Amino acid sequence: MKERMAKILLSTNCVQVSPQEPFSYASGLKGPIYCDNRKLLSHVLERKQVVEGLLKLIEASEVKFDSVCGLATAGIPHAAWVADKLDISMIYVRGKAKEHGKKNQIEGEYKQGEKVILIEDLVNQGSSLKGAVEALKSEGLDPIACFCIVNYEMKVVEEILPSLGISLHSLTDFSTIINVANLDDKELKILKNWHNNPKAWTPS
Repeated sequence: MKERMAKILLSTNCVQVSPQEPFSYASGLKGPIYCDNRKLLSHVLERKQVVEGLLKLIEASEVKFDSVCGLATAGIPHAAWVADKLDISMIYVRGKAKEHGKKNQIEGEYKQGEKVILIEDLVNQGSSLKGAVEALKSEGLDPIACFCIVNYEMKVVEEILPSLGISLHSLTDFSTIINVANLDDKELKILKNWHNNPKAWTPS
């Protein structure tokens, strides 16, 4: 499934690989790969395949849960489709609490103690995932697993997962994407160098 999903994301330009002309990230860093799974919203067949993939991942994990939680913003539509297919309650968590109204960070109805699975589009450095898990726990919820479309397989994420107390499952990952992206040896080396140390990486 990982190869099929990687090909879907590359064919719809949700994932773009450009070793020679790196992308600028919101963090201020640069990198040779860019992921924008929001594009899936406009591709009916492909988004259905992604949702079906997420459902299979969830089933295979055998985790028991009470509700589905989308991570704002790109994880929300996929969480909605998954929750609809499972006929189960859904909530979503903002990157930070609103500054007006009830100042909620978590939207939707829930009860303390409920077990929650998270739906995310991309797990890169893990900061959004960590923030979401902490927000859910602060409201008495029990996040137990995250299901994402793409996992960049960063070491920092592997290091924080035990402290978060959740498992991580992905439809595809960095290793698979670069293997199916038809890159030459020089381009592969650039991608791998970036992956080994994204913060210190500079375009060659």
